[in-house]
Amino acid sequence: MSFLSSLRRKWWFWVLVIPFGAWLLYQAYIYYDSWKANAPYRAKYTEAMADYAKYEAGLVALQARYATDFDGGKTPQETWGMFVQALKDGDTDKASKYYVVEKQSQERKDWAIAKELGNIEIFLNDFNLIKGGTMYPDGERFEFYTGSIDNGPGFVYMLVKNPVTGVWKIEDL
Repeated sequence: MSFLSSLRRKWWFWVLVIPFGAWLLYQAYIYYDSWKANAPYRAKYTEAMADYAKYEAGLVALQARYATDFDGGKTPQETWGMFVQALKDGDTDKASKYYVVEKQSQERKDWAIAKELGNIEIFLNDFNLIKGGTMYPDGERFEFYTGSIDNGPGFVYMLVKNPVTGVWKIEDL
């Protein structure tokens, strides 16, 4: 107790220590208030980081699927021929493997439904109307195109090159 009573009589205690202590308490309050006010943003940031981690994991898995995807030809025409032949044979599972890996699962279902409904012949007739194709300047994309169908616009069938394995895949019909 004598230490505190002796501090009361010192001028530097009142001029330096008390204001500095008050300033430290004020800074602690500002920090705490800011921390409390930013809690929702920290939660959103944590959620965004978790979403990004899921995205990166999905991207790594997709890259792994691309690295093991060898179904297709070395040219767009070869892939297209294999695709059409698989449809003619009624093998919709094999036909769906000529799509880019992101679409294979959905196309497997869609072609199975088309087979069940007996609509594959309609598609094959449309595919027979192909008049030509164009390679994009980058050499990574190719499109087949048909002429006018029933006085309307034709179709464009887009193929892309798998960047990892080099085989051509159907991107869009």
